[in-house]
Amino acid sequence: MTIATRQFDEVKQDFARWKDSLWFSTWKIAVIADGSVTISFNKNVFLVTAVMNKDPDMGKDYMPLMIDFRESFSAAGKIGGGRFRKREGRPSDEAILYSRMTDRALRPLFPKGMINDLVISLSPLSLDLDQDLGVMSIIGASVATTLAGVPYAGPVGAVRIGYVDGDYVINPTKEQIEKGEMNLLVAGPRDSINMIEADGKEVENDILEKAWDIAIEHINQVIDWQEEFTKQVTITDKSDKVAFNKPSEDLISWVSTILTDDELTVVTRKDTRKEDFGEIYAELETKVFDAWADKMANDETGEYTKHNIKTAVFTVLKKYIRKNTINDAVRLDGRSPLEIRPLYCEVDIVPQVHGTALFWRGDTQVLASTTLGSPSDGQLKDTMEASDETDTFIHHYNFPPFSVNDARGTRGAWRREIGHGKLAEKALEYMIPAKEVFPYVVRVVSDCMWSGGSTSMWSVCASTMSLMAAWVPIKEPVSGIAMWLMTELDAAGKVEKYQVLDDIMGTEDFTGDMDFKIAGTKNGMTAIQLDTKLHGIPVSIIKETMTRGNKGRLDILDFMLKTIDQPRGAVSEWAPKIEVMQINPDKIKEVIGRGWENINKIIELADGIKIDIDEDGTIFMTHQEASAIAKAKKMIEDIAVELEPGTKHAAKISRVEKYGVFIKLSNGKWGLVHVSKLWAWVSDPTAKFKEGEAIDVIYNGTDNQWRMNFAKA
Repeated sequence: MTIATRQFDEVKQDFARWKDSLWFSTWKIAVIADGSVTISFNKNVFLVTAVMNKDPDMGKDYMPLMIDFRESFSAAGKIGGGRFRKREGRPSDEAILYSRMTDRALRPLFPKGMINDLVISLSPLSLDLDQDLGVMSIIGASVATTLAGVPYAGPVGAVRIGYVDGDYVINPTKEQIEKGEMNLLVAGPRDSINMIEADGKEVENDILEKAWDIAIEHINQVIDWQEEFTKQVTITDKSDKVAFNKPSEDLISWVSTILTDDELTVVTRKDTRKEDFGEIYAELETKVFDAWADKMANDETGEYTKHNIKTAVFTVLKKYIRKNTINDAVRLDGRSPLEIRPLYCEVDIVPQVHGTALFWRGDTQVLASTTLGSPSDGQLKDTMEASDETDTFIHHYNFPPFSVNDARGTRGAWRREIGHGKLAEKALEYMIPAKEVFPYVVRVVSDCMWSGGSTSMWSVCASTMSLMAAWVPIKEPVSGIAMWLMTELDAAGKVEKYQVLDDIMGTEDFTGDMDFKIAGTKNGMTAIQLDTKLHGIPVSIIKETMTRGNKGRLDILDFMLKTIDQPRGAVSEWAPKIEVMQINPDKIKEVIGRGWENINKIIELADGIKIDIDEDGTIFMTHQEASAIAKAKKMIEDIAVELEPGTKHAAKISRVEKYGVFIKLSNGKWGLVHVSKLWAWVSDPTAKFKEGEAIDVIYNGTDNQWRMNFAKA
């Protein structure tokens, strides 16, 4: 039987213009997908596919974009997983963060009103574990979307920039990121930025100023490469398959005749809270629906649907709010663009918790709780990219439904909660002291109690105060602020007029164009996150926002420090105490004992104390009571102490053999009294000595195998 070789026309191109190899390939793998590309950077290889639903649900009023990062342990040469289940399961936090970054870079570029489901799958095939995967994820998704023929205003470029020893490093390795001061990921279409994810070690603004310009240069370069590659591929345009669900200009104009500017002034009352705004919004909708009944009777187009009416009301209201804000600098609550809403801070608001703080700004409340634990309480990591690693600082963020007056139960953390939690964690992580200075594992939980805009940045503020209240000696206190942007665009889609706003409120959130979160200390930036509804934001606006945001967050920091300005001098009475001691690493086995005998005895006698031992002989003892720690320390010292040859010790016989007797000292040490050292020669020790018998011995030192030898006293 003759078997023919399958033929295919692979399109592959190498762009060896960065310091490492970058190449794209298509029409070889997953060719049935609407768009499919294999992207390689160094030894990292991804398969990225894009598939659009051609028969969408017309009842939707949003674009169901899903970025599906599919982890693969085999790509990293690992089996991974738990003992009883080796299949990849729930995505790790890192996979969720890659998905969110990719989503934020692409989502603004799709046509307004598009409702087709679009699933972009990111599948690692090979990993070198030397570089972060964010840049590859965004570039691969951009190429796959272009190849799929889906209409969007791409391509999107991405670059990671580090700052190491005074130099900017393009696409740094993980080792360089760890060593450097800055880890900045920037993405966007040509000549602009629409996504930023950054963390830093108190990075000064002048370093960031130059980084934005470098980012644009490399974003444009990556877009050039994508365009050069995709020109070689025949792409089927799927614009005719795209469905839209949005009101026409005629419908919007009709709604405008009902919701005139005079009618809409009600939304700009200075005392309007988020809940009040919701009631006002509902009343405006009702006014339009009352007029809608007559309109529907004569509607032959079928356009005057309930959905389209609701969307048109939102469009008219949004236009009114933006006009007032941009032209007159009048915000919904009467504030100026630079004004921050009233603040309130308090620490120690509940008993027994190791450290708590409430941060209340405007209609946003966050309660942060800090808990201190022993080294064994660290979070073990077993992911595609990490294994045998332990997180000793953990920040979790919760957004319960009651914070927005929603009658729902809580069903575990969702992606937004994970993303906000990690953002605050990055903002604070560098400020947490090293284990040698502060041996505790630290967990902070930020619970959003009332959501009125930018809960993630207020989590940073609340967490900082709760850490100081819990006696964590942070290097510097951290504050954060959320900046917003409203724009008017010209016919070419360029920003013509704009207004940057400090401290966004919830009712401004859905009417603006940018969410720019900045966290840091008095010395510089520790975290940044940007997403936008615009195709891209000019660098000039990015720089202006950074300057304004830095001033705003420092004002907030000054207010926080009036409540608590430094870490307390001691842990709470409810917190565990930790003492650290050092022993000779050669003595670790003795402290543990045969079959864990010694260490278990110490734990039992010291009231269940937690004991963690590092390979270098560092011992961490954790307990609520200092007396238990002191007791355990004394027992460990007795075991680890170096015995002086010639010293006399009380012991008990633990085993008798014909060649001698094994003895155990009161401190747990054990050794051998050879038959030749039992006063005089004893032909059969088993006839003379019994197990459990008390005996005095003299220490004679160790033999060439480090065994302890004794003689009968």
